[in-house]
Amino acid sequence: MSTPLLPLSVHDDRIVDSSGTLVRLRGPCIGGWMNMEDFITGHPGPEHGLRASLTDVLGLARATFFIERLLDYFFAEDDVRFLASVGASVVRIALNYRHFEHDATPFEYLESGFQRLDQAVRWCAKHGLYVILDLHAVQGWQNSDWHSDNANRVSLFWDHAQFQDRFLALWVELARRYRGNAVIAGYNVMNEPASNSPRGRFSDTHRPRWDVINRVYRRVVEAIRQVDPDHVIFLEGDYYSRLFSGLDAPFAANLVYSSH
Repeated sequence: MSTPLLPLSVHDDRIVDSSGTLVRLRGPCIGGWMNMEDFITGHPGPEHGLRASLTDVLGLARATFFIERLLDYFFAEDDVRFLASVGASVVRIALNYRHFEHDATPFEYLESGFQRLDQAVRWCAKHGLYVILDLHAVQGWQNSDWHSDNANRVSLFWDHAQFQDRFLALWVELARRYRGNAVIAGYNVMNEPASNSPRGRFSDTHRPRWDVINRVYRRVVEAIRQVDPDHVIFLEGDYYSRLFSGLDAPFAANLVYSSH
């Protein structure tokens, strides 16, 4: 058992622990697990397509059994132990909203997803690693690519209030469950947003909608702060975390801007 981790915050443009010591967050993103990506796990298309195809071939019971066993063994405590042994200080866990909510029953949360995530957080606490919760695939898809579990190549999130409301509500639920937990380095509210790519991932047609992305960011930060005033919140730039010129300057305490 490692020394208990201290809670993190942003001080003078640096991430520090509660003793004032500078903390450098160094470690991998755990992709391919609670958000499957084809280039990692070797299947074609997005995760929900893989699940549907397995169900068609194997039936629901066998497909569910296969996926659950895959998740059980894809990332385990031995992996956390190894990462700690090579000097990592953090893991960024990529999350697909579908682990926590069905589209058919929005705002009703699935304990199975939280139980799996809780287990990973406990492993990291045991071995002295911080955790960044990274919502990699949001309701309605924040970009047009497979890594947001999008098979349509069109992002609906930015133009539909219901998707945005579900996104905010899920973050409130995550923050409610993890507030006060020092193992959580922070909340990465959305991976690689692309606010205006109507025909897919083409840089020559992307025109950032700064008013839209800033409004969403302000709403989600305010919503999280209603239940968790302390954890660091990570915000990414537009167009896959590449463009920052139109983002609002830091508008709340403990914000970190993340580029890819």
